[in-house]
Amino acid sequence: MKTIHKHRLDISSQVQELRLPEDGTVLRVDYVAQEALIYMWVEVDADTVIDTPKETRRFKVFATGSGIPDNARYIGTTLDTLKPEAYHVFELKD
Repeated sequence: MKTIHKHRLDISSQVQELRLPEDGTVLRVDYVAQEALIYMWVEVDADTVIDTPKETRRFKVFATGSGIPDNARYIGTTLDTLKPEAYHVFELKD
């Protein structure tokens, strides 16, 4: 069985670390204007939620036109509907 969990990402130029199962799959990213935050939904095996060791996975939000490093894997894009802004979420791999 699978389950989906919501994780928060700040809109900043900082790398953000989340503890997730290695095989967790990001399904969607959305900008929530009322909170000025990006949320990311991750699908994981329900059996891994409590007792499975998690790894630290690193994510970064890039604005349009920002340089993206070669070790970044695209996750998704979300839009601020109140401003002409787009945010692009990438996972940074070592």
